[in-house]
Amino acid sequence: MLVLGIDSSGHTASCALIEDNLVLSEYSANIGLTHSQTLLPMVAEIFSRTGRSVSDLDAIAVSAGPGSFTGLRIGASTAKGLALGYGIPLIEVSTLEGLAKNVSDMGGISSCTETSGENMTVTAKDALYVHPIMDARRKQVYTGAFLNGTLVGEEEAIGIDELAGNINKTGGRHLFLGDAVPVYREYLMEHLTVAFSFASPQNLLQRASSVALIGMEKLKAGETVSSKDFRLSYIRKPQAEREKEASGLREFDITHDDPNKLKKSSTEDVLAARNYKIGEGSGYEDESIPENL
Repeated sequence: MLVLGIDSSGHTASCALIEDNLVLSEYSANIGLTHSQTLLPMVAEIFSRTGRSVSDLDAIAVSAGPGSFTGLRIGASTAKGLALGYGIPLIEVSTLEGLAKNVSDMGGISSCTETSGENMTVTAKDALYVHPIMDARRKQVYTGAFLNGTLVGEEEAIGIDELAGNINKTGGRHLFLGDAVPVYREYLMEHLTVAFSFASPQNLLQRASSVALIGMEKLKAGETVSSKDFRLSYIRKPQAEREKEASGLREFDITHDDPNKLKKSSTEDVLAARNYKIGEGSGYEDESIPENL
């Protein structure tokens, strides 16, 4: 099986080609250029260097969020364009799950309190929780906790102070990676009271090879979607949308004869982090705009 992985959810643009769990090639760039400038040339180069073609692909695995709204859409558009042209299925991969995959070989347990045959009792202090954290601005991060490669709880947007407080209550050991690590490294070092560490530089940011490897697993399980059914998961609304709502504005006809109807009757603080997923009457993608927006 041949799978192309694409990740443009953050500052890093990355693509990788894997064949039967072997990474044939991987390109990543974190040089300040927009993904629209770098992604397609990288994809073209990866096929040229490996001697493969798009028509050879069994699937395209794409980081589907959370992350940069513009970056996610560039990655999705690139993947959809290739998929539609060649009739290739797509695979949605969580950005956070992809990051956690970077360090999956570290294992989730340091030791066991009891061992009897295949039965083991593990204490909380032995557990290694992996926390991908992505900068969501306004002292917030997109994050989720992974234990032995499995998501514990849910992916969410949360304040860094609240995250640190929750982790201190959890106990165990904790590993952080993602583009929010350079932003909040000092804060975490000052406020965490549990054992913790940070991923090494080569595993700190998004890697398309991790996305592709997860995609390979999903492909074998039949978890693919068509270009039409592919969805992004933003977790929360774009900043422009939240600021518009915070000001009390709504979509309107600028020629309306009654200015008072252009304002909502009440406002709320929608700039705070809150979970917001595509596909739940959001008005994004192929859905219609709710009447109350």
